[in-house]
Amino acid sequence: MYREISAMEFKEKFLNNFDTLELIDVREKSEFEQIKIKNSKLIPIGELKNKINEIDWSKEVIFICRTGSRSAYVTRILNENGYNSINLAGWINIVRLNCEECISQWQLNSKYFE
Repeated sequence: MYREISAMEFKEKFLNNFDTLELIDVREKSEFEQIKIKNSKLIPIGELKNKINEIDWSKEVIFICRTGSRSAYVTRILNENGYNSINLAGWINIVRLNCEECISQWQLNSKYFE
């Protein structure tokens, strides 16, 4: 069992409570270098076990990946083992919610992406 947040809910949290969020991106480095949510930390799924202590668990931890599948897997496993975390259901939807701020398809000038 895991908790999930929609793109719209995430956008609201990001805009209003950013300092209380710990955003962990579980994609691979090459994916992260193409596009990432501002101030997110890269911890690829294969490295998570060894880097679990690098996560600030005092904040609201949200795991992210491209579609929400890898982050859902991580969230479910961690929550079953006593960690409190949330899965972002497909962060690519954030691009769609924020498309008016996009310069081009993958070059973004936005408060959300780097």
